[in-house]
Amino acid sequence: MGSPGGAGTRSMHGKMMSEDLDQTAAAYALGLLRGAARTAIEARRSSDLALQAKVKLWQENFVALDLAAGREFPPAGLFDTILAAIGAAARELPGTLTRRAGTGVWTEMSPGVTYTVLFDDPVAKRRSVLVRALPGSIYDSHFHDEGHEECLVLEGDLIMGDLKLLAGDFHLAAKGSSHPPATTVSGCLLYQSLAF
Repeated sequence: MGSPGGAGTRSMHGKMMSEDLDQTAAAYALGLLRGAARTAIEARRSSDLALQAKVKLWQENFVALDLAAGREFPPAGLFDTILAAIGAAARELPGTLTRRAGTGVWTEMSPGVTYTVLFDDPVAKRRSVLVRALPGSIYDSHFHDEGHEECLVLEGDLIMGDLKLLAGDFHLAAKGSSHPPATTVSGCLLYQSLAF
């Protein structure tokens, strides 16, 4: 006896899970599935006749809905309103500097370790940077001759000799101190304030 409503079963992590073919096919036809989930459905379509039929049915239904709908035109001035909203979001507060995530140039310090400068303070002779290290990367031992270095682990882990720092941990290296080689197991993102 078949499953009701196009439902089937799929094995996931050793457990049998119910699947609604209509829901899967509709999500695929609408383009809601991305990445690995979409690739998996595309691989199944070649051999799963029931899935092929459901995807075709939903694609035809969505095309019919699109053709039946009347044309809608956006209200006059909508584009200018959107541009103004984008511009408003990008404004700075007077006397401040904002650095948006995903902006800036990343420079390699050593293989697998990069940094981006957030701010240079020429008066205090301090620099704020983000440092990103890939899993297993190593940064050589170094000496702090210009001044103290502050480090806050934002993500991942940082290991220097017997010292292991995790997300939220703060570390200060005083002027005249040195660090042993640093590495990371899972990768890390650090905020550092250092003298130059």
